[in-house]
Amino acid sequence: MEDDFLSLNLEYKFSSFLGSRGVDDCIKEFKAVLYSGPFAENSENEYVGEMIFKILCLDQAKDEGMDLYELFDNDEYTFRHAQSYYNFSKRNFATPLLKAYPELEWDGGKICIIETIAIIPKYRGKGIGSKAFKDLVWNFGDNCSLFMLQPYPLQFELEENRREFKQKLDLENFEKNEKKATASLTKYYHSWGFEKIKGLSDLLFYCSLYKNDTFDSIDMDDY
Repeated sequence: MEDDFLSLNLEYKFSSFLGSRGVDDCIKEFKAVLYSGPFAENSENEYVGEMIFKILCLDQAKDEGMDLYELFDNDEYTFRHAQSYYNFSKRNFATPLLKAYPELEWDGGKICIIETIAIIPKYRGKGIGSKAFKDLVWNFGDNCSLFMLQPYPLQFELEENRREFKQKLDLENFEKNEKKATASLTKYYHSWGFEKIKGLSDLLFYCSLYKNDTFDSIDMDDY
């Protein structure tokens, strides 16, 4: 298919338990699969890549009287990073984050933690990753003020049980030097509008409450 006629779409999926509500219900786990093709039914289209992310409903948990420590502790990855950007005793974001984005103190009811963004080799170099991120913000940004990710290269973190996924991405040909790969990935995410916050070294952030010229410049039609 010629690039001029590239037709892409994201299919978002998540599950919700029908029963008594608990902490788990304030964590929405999404898988968004990216497809290329003209068909309404994506089973006929070509797999391009995927995003895996969580949305944490902090205000909802507070309103229900739930323990936010327990909410973040639901997952090791989520809890490990939360200790740097969230103050559990004050039930609010940590000082470095509030200095960068003061409005989060009153308007940070939902946050999005992006765990994976991956595009297969055939479709790389077309800016598809940034467009997928912009689509994510478009669909969830009205209610979700803060998006974050760790710029850690997939070739160093994928589990063995995702071997087939790893083969799809052809990660064996990626940079072998972890420090160089991380620096390159960080620069790449900066080009999407993600920002590094002083005092929070492991994560990059995008706050939808503030104008971001880099994010706004992502052209959804340019491949």
